[in-house]
Amino acid sequence: MSGERTVAEIRLTERHRPTGFTRHYYGHPGGPRVEVPPPVSLRLVQYAGDEPRVYLFYCDATGEEMTDTLHDSLEDAMDQAKAEFRVRRDEWRHAPR
Repeated sequence: MSGERTVAEIRLTERHRPTGFTRHYYGHPGGPRVEVPPPVSLRLVQYAGDEPRVYLFYCDATGEEMTDTLHDSLEDAMDQAKAEFRVRRDEWRHAPR
């Protein structure tokens, strides 16, 4: 997709341990699956023409996306991060527009 815009991001700390609310896997249903390791950071991303939907990217230590989830709004994506990692809304570093 083109027109990617990072809305906000956070580097996770010891306080943000996975809650077990959601599990992410590499692989396909019915085939071999491996659980995705806990991310080092999270990014909230929108694509031009796809607003107000927001992707929650789960990133490794190099900033590469390991997996993602798609949400109908920024609030829904932030709620997902809170449920999975206890990320408070005031902890996000918002990108300039």
